[in-house]
Amino acid sequence: MAQPTMHAQMGGEISGSEELIQAGAVTLGLEYRLLPGRDEGLCIHVYGNALPGQDKELLRFDCFAVHPHYHYRNATVQKNERLELDYTAEGDPLAWALDKIKHRLPAMLMRCEAEPIARDLDQRDIDAALPKIAAWAEAKMRRKG
Repeated sequence: MAQPTMHAQMGGEISGSEELIQAGAVTLGLEYRLLPGRDEGLCIHVYGNALPGQDKELLRFDCFAVHPHYHYRNATVQKNERLELDYTAEGDPLAWALDKIKHRLPAMLMRCEAEPIARDLDQRDIDAALPKIAAWAEAKMRRKG
């Protein structure tokens, strides 16, 4: 059975199926995205499990090789704010994204206007998910998509 899509349609191609990691109030979706001739890299979605509707994406970290960026999203309030990552100042986009998920996730969810989900987060769930994300990312990068 096909797994339901939990986010809006994105550009480019996805290499393989999305890996979902449950982390309490959120689910983390992991993909490798290809934008032919332009960019590619790991993509980490943060879905709010309690959000109504099919589009549950609140954050997306596009850890791309050329233009890394991230999105504050919330379909319930029609929010999609894209911010570029300064590679010079921030370094490796994946390490930056994992650090933000570990240390800033509640504040970032508040910016997405998802206060109930931010309040329901349990840091133990996030801490348990992080090694799984890192292992998946390492395996994907070894295979390059």
